[in-house]
Amino acid sequence: MKIEKILLTGPITHTIRIEDNATFEQLHHEVLESFQEDAPKNHSFQIIRSNGKKQSGITIQQQSSTEKVDEEPFVYNEDTDSMLLFEDSAYEKNVPLNNYFKKAGDAATYISSQDVPNEYTITLNKTLSPAEALLAEFNRAIDLSPERDENYDILKEQMTALMGLLAKSPGKPKKPAAPKQAQIYSFKITLENVGVPVWRKVQVNSASTFLELHKIIQVLFGWQDDHLHDFTIQKSNGIRQKNVIIESDEEDTSPLFDLFFGDAKTRLSETEERLHDHFLVEKDQARYTYDFGDDWQHKIVLEKILAPAEGTTYPICTAAKNDTPNEDSRYEVITGNLNLLNSDAKGIVAEVNGELELRMHHKRKAHNKNIKVWRGQFPE
Repeated sequence: MKIEKILLTGPITHTIRIEDNATFEQLHHEVLESFQEDAPKNHSFQIIRSNGKKQSGITIQQQSSTEKVDEEPFVYNEDTDSMLLFEDSAYEKNVPLNNYFKKAGDAATYISSQDVPNEYTITLNKTLSPAEALLAEFNRAIDLSPERDENYDILKEQMTALMGLLAKSPGKPKKPAAPKQAQIYSFKITLENVGVPVWRKVQVNSASTFLELHKIIQVLFGWQDDHLHDFTIQKSNGIRQKNVIIESDEEDTSPLFDLFFGDAKTRLSETEERLHDHFLVEKDQARYTYDFGDDWQHKIVLEKILAPAEGTTYPICTAAKNDTPNEDSRYEVITGNLNLLNSDAKGIVAEVNGELELRMHHKRKAHNKNIKVWRGQFPE
């Protein structure tokens, strides 16, 4: 790992080696030892990048002496309407580094406060094999040796050559990766704040883009796609997320908007991001907002990950509850002048699936005639 501290005179950099299952508390002590600094009054870690993706709002904090060790650092309400009510955080003594440092380039900011705040950037350079780590330690011991005679130079050259051989060693021949099997995501999508429960369950190809999911939701809830929309990732791979927005390329939000109206956000394109990029395990969730005026909020929860069923065409609606409101009808919903109750769940499902079938791209079939997989392309 590379640790960089920025000073007025320029950056100071140290490289450390630490086991991947060490905790953030151990990393805190390594930082202090590397820079020969006293323990600060307060410190914390902010995750910048994890598993190759930008992160924000994830804090690893020190354990306060007044708090119980087993006390939860936050309380999470699965049904909350706003993810801004809390910041995702955990205690450093309970969190191993490999929870967040997974790929080269993953990084965190270490912030310590003594008389003045100090900031360090910690970046994962490389994951070493046990043999490489052992040679690296030998190399370090040689460098610390006070003797600098001919034997030192020979030993140094030999160690460098060994490190080079390890880096080039192919190890065991890797088998070609098998093509990734198609997966089907079973979502429950709930339209919130309309007075009665309104939801749809739908099964979708995991390789679909968020643009395709947007068009599917439009069909599920009878929207006309007349307004702007976006997705907010709330939980990915079981980890709560904050400020990750997936939006239409047409929207093109200016970075100044985030600067003046809220926290900096990671904005991604719905044409490039796929469902399996963010929905990785069951109970991962996101929020879909349609029509920023009427503010229709849809909660998306990944309930099950399935294998494709023979003879089934995707996407397919599997369950439903009650009718959906009309476009631009927020006032009628608020005043109670719109009756959304409908006990004919089978009729709703049949109507939705008929509309999905009509909008499929020429009803293309997959090569396997027993499994029909829709690729998510609606005709314009």
